Amino acid sequence: MPKLIDHKHPYQIKNLNSISEYLFLLKNLLRIISSSKIQQKIEGINLPVRWSLKYSSWVVDFGSDKQRDIEGIHLNNLRFYYDESTEIFNSIANILKKLKNCNNVNELGNDFKLFKNENRFLNFIIKENKFFLTGLYNRCQTKKRSGIFSNKNFKSIIIDNSEEFLNLSKNKLNFIFVPEFYNLNFDYLLEYKNFIKLIEKEKLCFLSKSKENILYNLKDYIDLQDKPKKYEIKKYYEAINQEIYFNKTDLMQFLILHITLLFNNFVLKNLNNNKSNSIVLEDKYSNQIVKLVTDFNIDKNKVEKVLKKPLLPVRF
Repeated sequence: MPKLIDHKHPYQIKNLNSISEYLFLLKNLLRIISSSKIQQKIEGINLPVRWSLKYSSWVVDFGSDKQRDIEGIHLNNLRFYYDESTEIFNSIANILKKLKNCNNVNELGNDFKLFKNENRFLNFIIKENKFFLTGLYNRCQTKKRSGIFSNKNFKSIIIDNSEEFLNLSKNKLNFIFVPEFYNLNFDYLLEYKNFIKLIEKEKLCFLSKSKENILYNLKDYIDLQDKPKKYEIKKYYEAINQEIYFNKTDLMQFLILHITLLFNNFVLKNLNNNKSNSIVLEDKYSNQIVKLVTDFNIDKNKVEKVLKKPLLPVRF
C-alpha cells in the first residue's frame, strides 16, 4: 500500500556524508523539539479520505495512479478491491459510514474547501477501533493525476496538522480522537552536550571473519566521512547481535543507524515526561515530517528471527 504521508527517520532528511554532519542535523532537531509542540505518532492503518465530485460522497484514496484511487474507494465498490473478512475492508467501511452519518461533516468540508478541491484530504489512522485524525493535507501532482507541484517529489504536503485544527475538527466529527501534543521545554544546547557525552561513552562490539570480537569506540569516528549507500536495517540488527561478520566498509551507515536510535531514545526516554514511544515533528527547512521512534521496524513479511538482546530495544 503506497505511503501518501511519508514520515522520515532523521537520517532520511538528506544525504549524509559524515557523522559530524549528522550530529549537526540532530542538534537542529533538538532545537525544534525544545521550542515547538510535538505530536504523538499514532501507529495503525492510514486511511486518506477525500470528497469525490463524481460520486458526491467521501472516498478513500491512497494517492497512487491506479484507477482504484483515481476513482476513489467508496462503499459501493469496496468489495471489488478488498475481501470482506480483512481488517482493511472493515476499517475503510467503518470510516466511510461514520463520515456519511455525521451531521457536522459538511461544515468541516465547507470550511476547508474539501468539497471543491479533490486533492485535499483528511488523514485518519485506525488503531484499536478508534479513529484518529492527524491532519489536513494536499496531494501532490503525479504523471496521471493533478495536485500541488512538488520539486522534491513529495506525495503530499501538510496544510494543517496543528492542535488547534485537530481540536476544531474533533468538535465537528464527534467520533474521532486526536493525537496527544507535548511541550518538552528544555535547553537544547545543554541537552545536545549531554547527548554528545552519551556518544563519547558508547562502545560497539562486532564479530570479525576470524570470529574474534572487534571493539569500536564511537567517539573515535565522529569525524568519519563516506559516501551514502544503502544499508538494510535488518543487517544493522544482525551486526549488533553478532549474527554476521562485520564489514568495516559498512561502518558509516551502521553508525548513522545506531546514532539515530541513541538520539531517539535519548529524547523519548530522558526528555519526554509523557514517555511516548514515538513522536513526529515538522522540519520546516526540509519540509519533511520527521519521526522519532525507540526502535526500527523490520519487514514483517520476511521470516522473523529471534535476536539476542541488543544494545537498544527491538520491536518487530
